[in-house]
Amino acid sequence: MSLLELVIATSMLAMVLAAVSMILRTSRQAWEAHRGDYARIEAAHATLRHLVREVRQADAVTSISLATDNSGQLGLLMPTGVTRLWDHDDSDDTVNFTGTSGSGLLANDITGLRLTGFKANGTTATTVADEVQFLKIDVTVELPREMNGTRVVSSYVWVRAW
Repeated sequence: MSLLELVIATSMLAMVLAAVSMILRTSRQAWEAHRGDYARIEAAHATLRHLVREVRQADAVTSISLATDNSGQLGLLMPTGVTRLWDHDDSDDTVNFTGTSGSGLLANDITGLRLTGFKANGTTATTVADEVQFLKIDVTVELPREMNGTRVVSSYVWVRAW
């Protein structure tokens, strides 16, 4: 093998290695972006499931924000006599939960929490806490990987205790 062949083989190997490392780096960045979006979507679903479960167990709604408020707040009277409170913090995109053991973080990266209360007929909207028997809950997250990527997950839930 001549010196020229050795130089050509080394150059080809260096080009292949550079191409493979670029592909691996790009794949890793795409995977991390996808994983970040997935984590935000899962946080939205977990928040929604938690709120639906708690509303179903509640005896009454004690407070509810306006349906137009994208940074919503909800208070529920539980069968144990304890009032629990959920509040969306617009400044750091979190949903906070206050219960018997103090307050804490429920979810990160939630950009909106919208709560719409309805009377017992299920069609008449109300913000009077004593009249709310049916809720529509909308949880919004921003997906940084997508341009204008906003995902909203929603659910309707009845307060079981009348």
